[in-house]
Amino acid sequence: MHQALISFYYHFHHQQHYFLCHDILEEAWKAQPHYSKNDAVVSLILFATACYHYRRDNRVGADKSFSKALKVIEPFDEQDDRLGLDLRSYKKVIQEERTRLEQGESFEPIQLPLKTKMEDEIIHVYPEYQFSAEVITNPYILHHHTERDRTEVVRARQRALQERQQARVKRPYSNK
Repeated sequence: MHQALISFYYHFHHQQHYFLCHDILEEAWKAQPHYSKNDAVVSLILFATACYHYRRDNRVGADKSFSKALKVIEPFDEQDDRLGLDLRSYKKVIQEERTRLEQGESFEPIQLPLKTKMEDEIIHVYPEYQFSAEVITNPYILHHHTERDRTEVVRARQRALQERQQARVKRPYSNK
């Protein structure tokens, strides 16, 4: 999970590739032997989702995701160091973004309150790392959910459908 966090923060701050950030952490989160929707990392997954929506001017989606991100992180002790964040400041950032949304303000890149140790680790892995204050306008990043190559997803869904259909043929009158 720690390496995934480093990658997440790099893509979040340097490239503003929020969709990829979501995918990086979700994959690492689900790869754990035990995971719950109440894990602290889920807040970051939701926060990245909120940023993706906000930048694309989907204010309803952004507000819902910011709200859920705050709800998930609220119970965590501010001394919890697992995310490499100053949790008190992170909670405040979420609240500030919700206020900005309510006031109709435009999206601006967000700098998460990283602890020094985490920032040092990111720079060690990504020497070019720095916060990008300019809004990224690359269409591939901005509209990633429509631009990405979904070939593997489509194939996996087709295989799953075929397997279900074959299972029905083999046992058409199952008692279940």
